[in-house]
Amino acid sequence: MTLRRTAQTAHALTAALAILGILLHLVIVFGHPGEIGWRLVRLFSFFTILTNLLVAVAAAGLALPRGRLHDWAARPASRAAVTLHILVVALIFHALLRNMVQPGLLGWWGNMLVHQLAPAAWTTCWLAFPAHGGIDRAAPLRWLIYPLLFAGWTLLHGAPSGWYPYPFMDVAQLGYPAVLRNLALIGLVFLALGYALRWLDGRLGARTM
Repeated sequence: MTLRRTAQTAHALTAALAILGILLHLVIVFGHPGEIGWRLVRLFSFFTILTNLLVAVAAAGLALPRGRLHDWAARPASRAAVTLHILVVALIFHALLRNMVQPGLLGWWGNMLVHQLAPAAWTTCWLAFPAHGGIDRAAPLRWLIYPLLFAGWTLLHGAPSGWYPYPFMDVAQLGYPAVLRNLALIGLVFLALGYALRWLDGRLGARTM
């Protein structure tokens, strides 16, 4: 099997893991009483779910032989950005949210897929397969746009609803100063890890030249 075919297969499996994790969470949503529309809004207000969806889309693009989605996902900056976001998902979960899991076997598998298996599979693909190199210095700053938009959306809809997806963003419990401080610290994690990934991507690119 050629390297390209191996990469396509590996990315197809990665997309499947991310999609399966999201589907299991959807099953949990539909299996509980309550207004389905609001429960779906809440589900897709989790950075974890949105980022696994991003992994699924990018991995599916790389599993394709060609096309606009493939071209976008194959760019070193796109691959590194997705790696950054899904690694932060895994890191924040293990550092702060290990006890915040859905109950039951479906919940266990759902959390395993979106917080561990999909992040590990995507990161392995990023390390193992090209393309690498040529990411500009400002890229890690641009990679902050997605988490900043997420934070803004969360605070915006949380103000009238009183619901926040993560305890460290719960303004009702912590207040705005504490939440903004938490977000600033997480932003620094994004930025530091983003520059570390840019550096590593450059080293990986140099090895494949």
